[in-house]
Amino acid sequence: MFKVLVLFFISLNAYSYVDLDISYTLSERKVDGIETDSNPDPGAAKTTIKGYTINWAWYIWEYTAIEFNYSETNQRLLDDREVSTTDAEGDAFTIKEQDSTVITQVSGVGIRQAFASRKARIIPSLAIGYAQYTTSGTTKYLFDFSGLQTSYSVDQEKEVFNSGYVAFAVRFRFTEFMGLSLSAKYIAPDFDQDTAQDNVTYSAGFSWLF
Repeated sequence: MFKVLVLFFISLNAYSYVDLDISYTLSERKVDGIETDSNPDPGAAKTTIKGYTINWAWYIWEYTAIEFNYSETNQRLLDDREVSTTDAEGDAFTIKEQDSTVITQVSGVGIRQAFASRKARIIPSLAIGYAQYTTSGTTKYLFDFSGLQTSYSVDQEKEVFNSGYVAFAVRFRFTEFMGLSLSAKYIAPDFDQDTAQDNVTYSAGFSWLF
């Protein structure tokens, strides 16, 4: 038994190294309203997504690692395209602005399998594991009711889901210790595989070997 343990720790020392990936996501999209003679300033809907991901993988064997990861995404929709209606008494009701924010946090642990050695120029890998998926958010409205403006805020309660994840990544090695990583990560809240395609994060960032 002692010899087995010695051989095990020798194998760890032979292949053990750490791969650290850090990536950042920024996306902006704007949709302008339709301009008319009666509405020359129709406003616009602007979506902004900001997020970051940290992956820490300890390769206990040459191609197999224990992986820890954390990501956080902040998605904001600011829509000031006015929507109006009139009730039966002729009073005008207008939604002047909607400002929604959704925060998503994912922390996970799993196993990563590389398909090339650490010295290869291109290193594809596959990771699978458990993740805790958390969402929360706030939506603020600005209303106009017959010339009287008022605001209203709705908070989305924090929800936590025990989930599974699968991540595909490709690392392009620039130097002995540094490279560029591209990845796609699928999250299945409550382990529902049908929702995985609705929860995909694409990332690009730098990675370091230690």
